[in-house]
Amino acid sequence: MTEIDCQETKRHVHEYLHNELSSEEMADITAHLANCDSCEGDFDFEVMFNQVIVRACDEAPPQELAERILGKIRQIQSGNHGNFDI
Repeated sequence: MTEIDCQETKRHVHEYLHNELSSEEMADITAHLANCDSCEGDFDFEVMFNQVIVRACDEAPPQELAERILGKIRQIQSGNHGNFDI
């Protein structure tokens, strides 16, 4: 296991949250977070921020907006580019 610093931990926190690191990197960051209150606080914020994003992105667009967008896509596909205002 390699000891990493706060800067390295913060640089890879996004990948850590999404399990996109090697098992050794995951273990290094886990060990650092367990021993660093500052990084642990930053990590907790990132977790909360990601949860907010997931909840916000889970909502479907209003039906009228979805229909207008699909209409514009069909218009573009048919070769009649017209006005791009949505």
